[in-house]
Amino acid sequence: MEELTLNTAQIVPLAAFCLVVSIMGLFGNGLVVYSSVRYNTIKLDRISILFVRNLAVADILYSLVTVVPLTITYFAGGYVLGDVYCFITAHLASIPASVNFNTVLIITAYRLRMIIVPLNVDSKRFAHVAIVLIWLVSFAATSISLGYKSDFIFVSGMARCISTLYFNPAAAVMVRAVTILQVVLPVITITIINVALLVVAYQKRRKNGRSTTANWKGYITIILVSGLMICSSTPFIIFAFLKTSGIKVHPSLDLMAYHFLLITVGGNPVLYTITNRRFGNYVKDLAKKNCLEVNENVSRGSMQLTVLEETS
Repeated sequence: MEELTLNTAQIVPLAAFCLVVSIMGLFGNGLVVYSSVRYNTIKLDRISILFVRNLAVADILYSLVTVVPLTITYFAGGYVLGDVYCFITAHLASIPASVNFNTVLIITAYRLRMIIVPLNVDSKRFAHVAIVLIWLVSFAATSISLGYKSDFIFVSGMARCISTLYFNPAAAVMVRAVTILQVVLPVITITIINVALLVVAYQKRRKNGRSTTANWKGYITIILVSGLMICSSTPFIIFAFLKTSGIKVHPSLDLMAYHFLLITVGGNPVLYTITNRRFGNYVKDLAKKNCLEVNENVSRGSMQLTVLEETS
């Protein structure tokens, strides 16, 4: 086992944080996909909901590939998952991460186009083609890493496995180009579109009044989702730019920026709960149902124990 070089004061809060993100990333996004498909719990148009589901699937995969191994590593005090999982994390984590960025970019652009030209509604075929293209484009970093025959290493100071591609001087230009195209530019574009979407949606609401209430809630959902991504990814982008420019970044700040990036993985289901009453009620009903089942099981177990004690 490769032990962590972090101290206890760092490991404990990071372990708790990653545990919460893992639960929300897996079960929260799982509920988003299941409830929206079966019960239509998230009130969005038929195109936007497809992108929301794609975003949830990407978050689930990223949780499995990155956040869950992080959580296990923190609780174990070192890396215990073996070379296969380390290879998967190092080479495949960029795929769902890139899908996340590109999906939010597409959905914000689509919602802006929808509010400007409300009668021009795209078909589901458009959404399906866009989703396929998003996944294909998101294989870029993995393809480059495997193309350079990169290996993988466990970085104890970051508690995760990464590709040796990032330490290869021959691939430095390629890595920087992919980072700019798949992370920096999408975030900048999302920020610009998000501001435009907020301004246009607010103007439409003031002009049309209550008749746009349902659409307004849909816009708020997308604005919050994209806003969360912007806020969580900005520190990571800033520190990545500083490091590639030769400016030294303190390891603790770099570690904080990377974990801050994970907020979007578990944060989206929380936003859907707040902005969509139907999904929020579904989550509440599910929680109440599980609590009742637990209480019934506890009561049944107590009764059986009482009967056994009386018979004995």
